[in-house]
Amino acid sequence: MKPRVEFGIDIRRKLTGADLYVRVFQICSLLPLPYMFVATAHPAILSTRNLFSILFDTGISALPRIEAFALSGLYRMTSSEVAVYFVILAAALALGVTAGHVLRGDPERSIRFHKAIAALLALDLVIRVIPVRASIAFGIPAAVCGFAVRAVCLYLVIKDLRTETQR
Repeated sequence: MKPRVEFGIDIRRKLTGADLYVRVFQICSLLPLPYMFVATAHPAILSTRNLFSILFDTGISALPRIEAFALSGLYRMTSSEVAVYFVILAAALALGVTAGHVLRGDPERSIRFHKAIAALLALDLVIRVIPVRASIAFGIPAAVCGFAVRAVCLYLVIKDLRTETQR
Protein backbone atom coordinates (compact mmCIF):
# COMPACT_ATOMS: atom_id res chain seq x y z
CA MET A 1 0.00 0.00 0.00
CA LYS A 2 1.40 3.39 -0.99
CA PRO A 3 1.54 6.17 1.58
CA ARG A 4 -1.18 8.79 1.16
CA VAL A 5 0.92 11.70 2.45
CA GLU A 6 3.96 13.07 0.71
CA PHE A 7 5.68 16.29 1.66
CA GLY A 8 6.69 18.90 -0.87
CA ILE A 9 5.16 21.23 -3.43
CA ASP A 10 3.33 20.32 -6.62
CA ILE A 11 2.54 16.75 -5.57
CA ARG A 12 -0.27 15.15 -7.55
CA ARG A 13 -2.76 12.62 -6.19
CA LYS A 14 -1.31 12.70 -2.67
CA LEU A 15 -1.83 14.81 0.41
CA THR A 16 0.86 17.32 1.30
CA GLY A 17 1.45 19.01 4.64
CA ALA A 18 -0.45 22.08 3.48
CA ASP A 19 -3.36 19.90 2.35
CA LEU A 20 -3.43 18.34 5.81
CA TYR A 21 -3.36 21.83 7.37
CA VAL A 22 -6.38 22.85 5.30
CA ARG A 23 -8.25 19.72 6.37
CA VAL A 24 -7.37 20.25 10.03
CA PHE A 25 -8.56 23.87 9.76
CA GLN A 26 -11.83 22.72 8.22
CA ILE A 27 -12.36 20.07 10.91
CA CYS A 28 -11.63 22.63 13.64
CA SER A 29 -14.12 24.96 12.00
CA LEU A 30 -16.79 22.25 12.09
CA LEU A 31 -16.27 21.26 15.74
CA PRO A 32 -18.15 24.24 17.29
CA LEU A 33 -21.14 23.89 14.98
CA PRO A 34 -23.01 20.98 16.65
CA TYR A 35 -23.02 22.88 19.96
CA MET A 36 -24.34 26.03 18.30
CA PHE A 37 -26.98 24.03 16.44
CA VAL A 38 -28.18 22.10 19.50
CA ALA A 39 -28.07 25.18 21.75
CA THR A 40 -30.62 27.00 19.57
CA ALA A 41 -33.18 24.23 20.18
CA HIS A 42 -32.20 23.29 23.74
CA PRO A 43 -30.92 26.36 25.66
CA ALA A 44 -30.48 24.23 28.81
CA ILE A 45 -27.38 22.72 27.19
CA LEU A 46 -25.63 26.05 27.72
CA SER A 47 -25.57 25.56 31.50
CA THR A 48 -23.97 22.11 31.55
CA ARG A 49 -20.62 20.65 30.60
CA ASN A 50 -21.17 18.03 27.92
CA LEU A 51 -19.70 16.55 24.76
CA PHE A 52 -21.00 19.41 22.63
CA SER A 53 -19.43 22.07 24.86
CA ILE A 54 -16.11 20.20 24.82
CA LEU A 55 -16.23 20.07 21.01
CA PHE A 56 -17.03 23.78 20.93
CA ASP A 57 -14.20 24.73 23.28
CA THR A 58 -11.69 22.58 21.43
CA GLY A 59 -12.78 23.79 18.00
CA ILE A 60 -12.74 27.48 18.84
CA SER A 61 -9.42 27.14 20.65
CA ALA A 62 -7.85 25.46 17.60
CA LEU A 63 -9.01 28.17 15.19
CA PRO A 64 -6.64 31.02 14.38
CA ARG A 65 -6.82 33.66 17.12
CA ILE A 66 -7.67 36.40 14.65
CA GLU A 67 -10.63 34.38 13.39
CA ALA A 68 -11.81 33.63 16.93
CA PHE A 69 -11.63 37.33 17.82
CA ALA A 70 -13.45 38.25 14.60
CA LEU A 71 -16.20 35.72 15.36
CA SER A 72 -16.50 37.10 18.87
CA GLY A 73 -16.81 40.62 17.48
CA LEU A 74 -19.39 39.48 14.95
CA TYR A 75 -21.45 37.86 17.69
CA ARG A 76 -21.25 40.98 19.86
CA MET A 77 -22.35 43.16 16.93
CA THR A 78 -25.19 40.97 15.71
CA SER A 79 -26.14 38.83 18.74
CA SER A 80 -26.84 36.15 16.17
CA GLU A 81 -25.49 32.63 16.47
CA VAL A 82 -26.73 32.00 12.94
CA ALA A 83 -24.41 34.66 11.53
CA VAL A 84 -21.44 33.17 13.39
CA TYR A 85 -22.48 29.68 12.28
CA PHE A 86 -22.44 30.58 8.60
CA VAL A 87 -19.32 32.74 8.79
CA ILE A 88 -17.39 29.79 10.26
CA LEU A 89 -18.63 27.59 7.43
CA ALA A 90 -17.83 30.25 4.82
CA ALA A 91 -14.28 30.69 6.13
CA ALA A 92 -13.65 26.93 6.02
CA LEU A 93 -15.08 26.67 2.51
CA ALA A 94 -13.15 29.71 1.26
CA LEU A 95 -9.83 28.41 2.54
CA GLY A 96 -10.53 24.96 1.10
CA VAL A 97 -11.37 26.29 -2.36
CA THR A 98 -8.57 28.86 -2.43
CA ALA A 99 -5.93 26.50 -1.07
CA GLY A 100 -7.00 23.71 -3.41
CA HIS A 101 -6.60 26.02 -6.39
CA VAL A 102 -3.32 27.59 -5.30
CA LEU A 103 -1.63 24.43 -4.00
CA ARG A 104 -2.33 22.51 -7.21
CA GLY A 105 -1.44 25.37 -9.52
CA ASP A 106 1.78 27.23 -10.26
CA PRO A 107 4.64 25.98 -8.03
CA GLU A 108 5.91 29.55 -7.46
CA ARG A 109 2.48 30.64 -6.14
CA SER A 110 2.29 27.49 -4.08
CA ILE A 111 5.63 28.23 -2.42
CA ARG A 112 4.52 31.80 -1.65
CA PHE A 113 1.25 30.44 -0.26
CA HIS A 114 3.15 27.96 1.93
CA LYS A 115 5.38 30.74 3.25
CA ALA A 116 2.38 32.96 3.98
CA ILE A 117 0.59 30.14 5.82
CA ALA A 118 3.76 29.37 7.82
CA ALA A 119 4.16 33.03 8.78
CA LEU A 120 0.51 33.29 9.84
CA LEU A 121 0.75 30.10 11.87
CA ALA A 122 3.93 31.31 13.59
CA LEU A 123 2.28 34.65 14.36
CA ASP A 124 -0.75 32.84 15.72
CA LEU A 125 1.45 30.76 18.04
CA VAL A 126 3.17 33.92 19.30
CA ILE A 127 -0.22 35.52 19.99
CA ARG A 128 -1.28 32.40 21.91
CA VAL A 129 1.77 32.62 24.17
CA ILE A 130 1.05 36.23 25.20
CA PRO A 131 -0.45 36.02 28.70
CA VAL A 132 -3.87 37.59 28.24
CA ARG A 133 -7.18 36.42 29.63
CA ALA A 134 -8.57 35.68 26.16
CA SER A 135 -5.87 33.05 25.62
CA ILE A 136 -7.48 30.75 28.17
CA ALA A 137 -11.12 31.74 27.71
CA PHE A 138 -12.16 28.11 27.26
CA GLY A 139 -9.83 26.65 29.86
CA ILE A 140 -6.24 25.54 29.96
CA PRO A 141 -6.83 22.08 28.39
CA ALA A 142 -8.55 23.64 25.36
CA ALA A 143 -5.82 26.28 25.08
CA VAL A 144 -3.08 23.63 25.18
CA CYS A 145 -4.93 21.51 22.63
CA GLY A 146 -5.37 24.54 20.35
CA PHE A 147 -1.69 25.44 20.65
CA ALA A 148 -0.67 21.85 19.89
CA VAL A 149 -2.92 21.68 16.82
CA ARG A 150 -1.55 24.95 15.45
CA ALA A 151 2.06 23.89 16.18
CA VAL A 152 1.57 20.59 14.33
CA CYS A 153 0.05 22.48 11.40
CA LEU A 154 3.08 24.79 11.32
CA TYR A 155 5.33 21.71 11.31
CA LEU A 156 3.41 20.21 8.37
CA VAL A 157 3.71 23.37 6.27
CA ILE A 158 7.39 23.85 7.10
CA LYS A 159 8.08 20.20 6.24
CA ASP A 160 6.58 20.85 2.78
CA LEU A 161 8.86 23.84 2.26
CA ARG A 162 11.92 22.04 3.57
CA THR A 163 11.32 19.01 1.35
CA GLU A 164 10.92 21.27 -1.66
CA THR A 165 14.17 23.13 -1.02
CA GLN A 166 16.06 19.84 -0.70
CA ARG A 167 14.93 18.67 -4.15
